[in-house]
Amino acid sequence: MLRWVALLLLTIGAAMCSVAAGAQAPATSNNTPPPSTPAPHDALEHLRQSTLAVGQVVDDGGKRRWVTMGSAVIVAIDQNHACIITAKHVVHDPAQGYLPTQMYVRVPQTSPSDATDFGVLVSLVDNGNDLWRSLPDGSDIAAVPLPNLSKYSDVHGISEQDFGTDEDIYQGASVIVFGYPVVLGEDYLSTPIARGGIIAWTDPDGPTDRPFLIDANVFNGNSGGPVFHSRSGFSKEGGLVLGGGMALIGIVVADAAETVPVTAGSQPVTVLDSTSGRVARAETRVLNIGGIGIVEPVSKIRKLLTMVFSSP
Repeated sequence: MLRWVALLLLTIGAAMCSVAAGAQAPATSNNTPPPSTPAPHDALEHLRQSTLAVGQVVDDGGKRRWVTMGSAVIVAIDQNHACIITAKHVVHDPAQGYLPTQMYVRVPQTSPSDATDFGVLVSLVDNGNDLWRSLPDGSDIAAVPLPNLSKYSDVHGISEQDFGTDEDIYQGASVIVFGYPVVLGEDYLSTPIARGGIIAWTDPDGPTDRPFLIDANVFNGNSGGPVFHSRSGFSKEGGLVLGGGMALIGIVVADAAETVPVTAGSQPVTVLDSTSGRVARAETRVLNIGGIGIVEPVSKIRKLLTMVFSSP
């Protein structure tokens, strides 16, 4: 059974939150303020302020430096429960040897990026126990405890009322992706980059329950960032919708890369496997056409939240 062991000061209004520790402690907070209302002059500002940069702070020749590891979004299911949702590999990626015990998160700023703002430290492990949670089906999403964000004056969160439905995930649906692609450099950390696109593919046997593809130029650093359906435009049935708002339909977990052989001119490059002694063709992974991204659907986020906040 999980045991509550810590209290953290949280976000606007100095509300109190608690973080559970145990076999796998749920990511949770108590008395979280309701999501803020978007500014009337900018319908996207609320979504930007809910999107976090995830990174590590490293020593670069005696100077501390932020390194972007991915993106995330704050989700508040009610006034008493909230957490950070991101891609699982942003916090735990054994295949790449990335097993951090902590990370940093940065809230978007209204002024230009401050190079000395390294965000807020988030513990991922306590006494050998993971503080993040993931689904048992292997989905590439994770819930992380929400830390004390009171150093920031404007913290927002997506509510379950903002979650999309079956009517929001269909081929050709307009989407907006938020995140912190590293290709644009650290100067852009003051706010997430928003890019438009469409849903390029969904599984006909499970369009809302299985990963789907978006054509929205996804790059490294976008992993864990939220994807919203822009409901204005043509609906799934082909009708025209005006002022439909935004609906969270998933988070980015990867770019659709493919493995291709390495060549020198027209000749293939070979490598020697030092273990087996066999010679094989060298291969590398490259981005697929247009930077297509892979998205875990919002239904997985809902299942993860149910698992996290219903844990004893």
